[in-house]
Amino acid sequence: MPHLNRQLQIVLVCIVVSSALLGCKPTDKSNSVGTTTDKAASIRVGETPSEEQKAKIIAAKEALFAKLSARLMEAMANGGPAAAIGVCSTEAKQIAESVAVESNVRIGRTGVRLRNANNTAPTWATKLVEDRVAEPQFVVLDDDRAAALLPIKLQSQCLMCHGPKDQILEEVKEQLQKLYPNDQATGFAEGELRGWFWVELSSL
Repeated sequence: MPHLNRQLQIVLVCIVVSSALLGCKPTDKSNSVGTTTDKAASIRVGETPSEEQKAKIIAAKEALFAKLSARLMEAMANGGPAAAIGVCSTEAKQIAESVAVESNVRIGRTGVRLRNANNTAPTWATKLVEDRVAEPQFVVLDDDRAAALLPIKLQSQCLMCHGPKDQILEEVKEQLQKLYPNDQATGFAEGELRGWFWVELSSL
């Protein structure tokens, strides 16, 4: 993509990956994909998942991120940002759903400050999000399902779309304004807590 500034390429990947992880479209009313119904579950105090359950949760999160990132980077390399955004709108949700089915989980993402207003935390995770927990939290829900809230720390390459507004390229600002007119997810520093993956194992 010789016509694109290298920094802008990285930024667009960040934007597309961030959007893709939960279905891409800011107007999408679903903030998760998975194999169980969305319940207002609460945390069962004093209980933690087994090591096997923790491993399944982490594997599901890593599988989703790896598959989406690989597909989007492929699209960027072959056709530039337009192709990557096309993948986001046509393939990303299906990829996430396939990972959820394969892993037998519900999975989603939320933020300290939201870019997509629909990406709120599930009920059981609300207090943990309010407390800005910065370490992985593995819990058992009152319906016996294992779940986790897994922190996301901001990486340096994502400062260009999540960093201070006065340091974000104009091209990126325009893209963010177009895709996320109510974006709140800027002003972060490298290494700062950006948000969380949340994962729930199925009770089946």
